[in-house]
Amino acid sequence: MLQLMVALTHASVLSPGSKVVIAGAGPVCYCAAKLAALGGFETTALMYPQECEAGPGLIYNDKCPQGSLPLTFVPIAGPDAEEATIEALCGEAEGVILAIDGENVFGASVLETFIKPGLKRVSVMSRYLNGAGMGFFANSAKFAANKDIWAGGGAVEAYTAMEKAVIAQAAAVGAEHTIIRAGTLKGGASGSALSEPDGGGEVTLLNPEFYKMGQQDVANWRLLYDTAALAVKIVPGDTLPGPGASAVFTALEKVGSGDSHRGAVAASLVEALRVPETANRDFSIAAEEGRQFPTEAEWASKFAAAAASSA
Repeated sequence: MLQLMVALTHASVLSPGSKVVIAGAGPVCYCAAKLAALGGFETTALMYPQECEAGPGLIYNDKCPQGSLPLTFVPIAGPDAEEATIEALCGEAEGVILAIDGENVFGASVLETFIKPGLKRVSVMSRYLNGAGMGFFANSAKFAANKDIWAGGGAVEAYTAMEKAVIAQAAAVGAEHTIIRAGTLKGGASGSALSEPDGGGEVTLLNPEFYKMGQQDVANWRLLYDTAALAVKIVPGDTLPGPGASAVFTALEKVGSGDSHRGAVAASLVEALRVPETANRDFSIAAEEGRQFPTEAEWASKFAAAAASSA
């Protein structure tokens, strides 16, 4: 309990209007950018040029028209990327979110671009690294059914190194960190909520254009998942298992051990910037069956409960 009280005393939380930079790639990054802007943060998404171009189509819709959010896309590479602009944006940021939807990580030298003096809080997406529920079955399902299944393997070392670099660099500039651990990433869009209010889903997540991305199937299992797996479990530390022997049976639309909803991971990265109890901690995020996405107050309560359980 004393450890928790000390953490709260020193926590630097962000509030609406704070400048936040989001860097990375893929749907988790898009989703975090949208949720951060909806939460009132002055948000800049640093992404590759093609992703900057695709971003508005995944984020804006009739219920959230373009121009309604404090969100700007800035290319981090290519002919339109300007190093001075990127350096200035990162130098002004009070919060940074780092997320790559895949199994790539940020190297220590790249992290120096984003973690600057004046930063208050950085949240980074990592993975379940404890090795439980991985091995043969998870690897087989990854190969045969769903390439997004998190099976650990050689990527564990890279994620471990990235976490150490984030912690060290954040401490060096006087910032706090939060590590958000994900397992197998599934879903991430609004389900049927935009077109059918009673159809299920969460309207604040990505547009259904997301369902045209990546691996395609006869049945849109990702939409089904987005209507049925919106409940979230948050636990402290790196304690949750991967899919284990059930991997093949839960590789797609079924909610299985080791699953993390992309929307929940993105929301966790955002909420970690403004919840005192997340300072200098790591949390694992798991998907659960349910048709209601947590509210802002519920996210704060879940993080506080998880932090208290490990105090």
